[in-house]
Amino acid sequence: MHINQKIKAFTIMELLVSMTLTGILVVFSFMGYNQIQKLFVNYTVQNKFITDYNQLNKALYILSNKADKIEKANENCISFNSGSDSVTAIFQITDKNMLLKFKSHTDTFNLVAKKQDYQFLKFNTETNSNLIEKFECQLFYQNQKFNVSFHKQYDAASILTKNLELLPPDELN
Repeated sequence: MHINQKIKAFTIMELLVSMTLTGILVVFSFMGYNQIQKLFVNYTVQNKFITDYNQLNKALYILSNKADKIEKANENCISFNSGSDSVTAIFQITDKNMLLKFKSHTDTFNLVAKKQDYQFLKFNTETNSNLIEKFECQLFYQNQKFNVSFHKQYDAASILTKNLELLPPDELN
Protein backbone atom coordinates (compact mmCIF):
# COMPACT_ATOMS: atom_id res chain seq x y z
CA MET A 1 0.00 0.00 0.00
CA HIS A 2 1.39 3.26 -1.12
CA ILE A 3 0.37 6.30 0.88
CA ASN A 4 0.78 9.77 -0.56
CA GLN A 5 1.86 11.85 2.33
CA LYS A 6 3.19 15.38 2.04
CA ILE A 7 6.09 16.43 4.21
CA LYS A 8 5.46 19.72 5.90
CA ALA A 9 8.47 22.12 5.66
CA PHE A 10 9.40 25.74 5.07
CA THR A 11 10.04 26.98 1.58
CA ILE A 12 13.30 28.61 0.63
CA MET A 13 11.57 31.98 0.43
CA GLU A 14 10.21 31.69 3.96
CA LEU A 15 13.68 30.78 5.26
CA LEU A 16 15.27 33.77 3.51
CA VAL A 17 12.66 36.16 4.92
CA SER A 18 13.08 34.83 8.46
CA MET A 19 16.91 35.00 8.21
CA THR A 20 16.71 38.57 6.89
CA LEU A 21 14.42 39.65 9.74
CA THR A 22 16.67 37.94 12.28
CA GLY A 23 19.71 39.73 10.84
CA ILE A 24 17.96 43.09 11.04
CA LEU A 25 17.00 42.44 14.68
CA VAL A 26 20.60 41.48 15.55
CA VAL A 27 21.96 44.66 13.91
CA PHE A 28 19.48 46.90 15.77
CA SER A 29 20.12 45.20 19.10
CA PHE A 30 23.90 45.57 18.62
CA MET A 31 23.49 49.28 17.81
CA GLY A 32 21.30 49.72 20.88
CA TYR A 33 23.85 47.92 23.05
CA ASN A 34 26.64 50.22 21.81
CA GLN A 35 24.50 53.29 22.50
CA ILE A 36 23.72 52.08 26.03
CA GLN A 37 27.42 51.41 26.61
CA LYS A 38 28.33 54.98 25.49
CA LEU A 39 25.63 56.42 27.75
CA PHE A 40 26.98 54.42 30.68
CA VAL A 41 30.53 55.70 30.09
CA ASN A 42 29.23 59.30 29.87
CA TYR A 43 27.19 58.77 33.04
CA THR A 44 30.26 57.44 34.86
CA VAL A 45 32.41 60.44 33.85
CA GLN A 46 29.63 62.88 34.80
CA ASN A 47 29.10 61.13 38.14
CA LYS A 48 32.83 61.34 38.92
CA PHE A 49 32.84 65.09 38.14
CA ILE A 50 29.80 65.78 40.33
CA THR A 51 31.22 63.70 43.20
CA ASP A 52 34.58 65.49 43.08
CA TYR A 53 32.86 68.89 42.81
CA ASN A 54 30.61 68.26 45.81
CA GLN A 55 33.40 66.81 47.96
CA LEU A 56 35.71 69.74 47.17
CA ASN A 57 33.02 72.32 48.03
CA LYS A 58 32.25 70.52 51.28
CA ALA A 59 35.93 70.22 52.26
CA LEU A 60 36.64 73.90 51.51
CA TYR A 61 33.55 74.96 53.47
CA ILE A 62 34.62 72.93 56.52
CA LEU A 63 38.25 74.04 56.31
CA SER A 64 37.33 77.72 55.93
CA ASN A 65 35.05 77.58 58.97
CA LYS A 66 37.59 75.75 61.16
CA ALA A 67 40.66 77.76 60.15
CA ASP A 68 41.66 80.90 62.02
CA LYS A 69 43.60 82.27 59.07
CA ILE A 70 43.50 81.53 55.36
CA GLU A 71 46.51 82.86 53.50
CA LYS A 72 47.72 82.77 49.94
CA ALA A 73 51.03 80.91 50.12
CA ASN A 74 52.00 81.38 46.45
CA GLU A 75 50.38 81.73 43.02
CA ASN A 76 48.44 78.46 43.19
CA CYS A 77 48.46 77.53 46.90
CA ILE A 78 46.21 78.52 49.79
CA SER A 79 47.08 77.54 53.36
CA PHE A 80 44.48 77.00 56.04
CA ASN A 81 46.02 77.77 59.47
CA SER A 82 44.69 76.76 62.85
CA GLY A 83 44.95 78.72 66.10
CA SER A 84 48.61 77.97 66.81
CA ASP A 85 49.70 79.13 63.34
CA SER A 86 50.24 75.55 62.28
CA VAL A 87 49.12 74.67 58.79
CA THR A 88 46.01 72.49 58.87
CA ALA A 89 45.78 72.00 55.10
CA ILE A 90 47.12 73.34 51.83
CA PHE A 91 44.85 73.76 48.83
CA GLN A 92 46.85 73.58 45.61
CA ILE A 93 45.55 74.20 42.09
CA THR A 94 47.51 72.55 39.29
CA ASP A 95 46.97 72.42 35.54
CA LYS A 96 45.32 69.00 35.70
CA ASN A 97 43.67 68.77 39.12
CA MET A 98 43.18 70.26 42.58
CA LEU A 99 44.87 68.93 45.68
CA LEU A 100 44.03 69.23 49.37
CA LYS A 101 47.18 68.34 51.30
CA PHE A 102 46.84 67.38 54.96
CA LYS A 103 49.56 66.13 57.31
CA SER A 104 48.47 62.51 56.94
CA HIS A 105 47.16 62.35 53.38
CA THR A 106 46.40 64.20 50.14
CA ASP A 107 42.98 64.36 48.50
CA THR A 108 43.04 64.66 44.70
CA PHE A 109 40.11 66.16 42.82
CA ASN A 110 40.13 65.69 39.05
CA LEU A 111 38.82 69.17 38.38
CA VAL A 112 40.44 71.91 36.30
CA ALA A 113 40.06 75.51 37.45
CA LYS A 114 39.77 78.02 34.61
CA LYS A 115 39.48 81.32 36.44
CA GLN A 116 40.61 82.06 39.99
CA ASP A 117 39.65 85.14 41.98
CA TYR A 118 41.05 86.06 45.39
CA GLN A 119 39.68 88.82 47.59
CA PHE A 120 41.99 89.80 50.40
CA LEU A 121 41.16 91.34 53.75
CA LYS A 122 41.71 95.10 53.62
CA PHE A 123 42.95 96.97 56.66
CA ASN A 124 42.95 100.50 55.32
CA THR A 125 43.00 102.19 51.95
CA GLU A 126 46.65 101.54 51.16
CA THR A 127 47.39 98.21 52.85
CA ASN A 128 46.22 94.77 51.78
CA SER A 129 47.05 91.62 53.68
CA ASN A 130 47.62 88.11 52.44
CA LEU A 131 44.57 86.93 54.41
CA ILE A 132 41.99 85.61 52.00
CA GLU A 133 38.47 86.78 52.69
CA LYS A 134 36.85 85.24 49.63
CA PHE A 135 37.98 82.74 47.01
CA GLU A 136 36.22 81.75 43.80
CA CYS A 137 37.17 79.67 40.80
CA GLN A 138 35.23 78.39 37.84
CA LEU A 139 35.07 74.82 36.57
CA PHE A 140 33.62 73.74 33.25
CA TYR A 141 32.03 70.41 32.44
CA GLN A 142 30.86 70.08 28.85
CA ASN A 143 29.01 73.40 28.31
CA GLN A 144 28.15 74.08 31.95
CA LYS A 145 29.94 76.36 34.39
CA PHE A 146 30.35 75.47 38.07
CA ASN A 147 31.71 77.68 40.85
CA VAL A 148 33.90 76.60 43.74
CA SER A 149 34.13 79.18 46.50
CA PHE A 150 34.46 79.91 50.18
CA HIS A 151 34.07 83.01 52.32
CA LYS A 152 35.90 83.61 55.60
CA GLN A 153 34.69 85.96 58.34
CA TYR A 154 37.61 86.98 60.56
CA ASP A 155 37.20 87.91 64.20
CA ALA A 156 38.59 91.18 65.58
CA ALA A 157 41.56 89.50 67.29
CA SER A 158 42.80 87.96 64.04
CA ILE A 159 42.46 91.26 62.21
CA LEU A 160 44.30 93.15 64.95
CA THR A 161 47.12 90.58 65.09
CA LYS A 162 47.60 90.68 61.33
CA ASN A 163 47.45 94.49 61.33
CA LEU A 164 50.19 94.60 63.99
CA GLU A 165 52.34 92.26 61.90
CA LEU A 166 52.17 94.72 59.00
CA LEU A 167 53.35 97.70 61.05
CA PRO A 168 57.03 98.67 60.83
CA PRO A 169 59.06 97.68 63.94
CA ASP A 170 59.59 101.29 65.10
CA GLU A 171 55.81 101.91 65.34
CA LEU A 172 55.16 98.96 67.66
CA ASN A 173 56.63 100.72 70.73
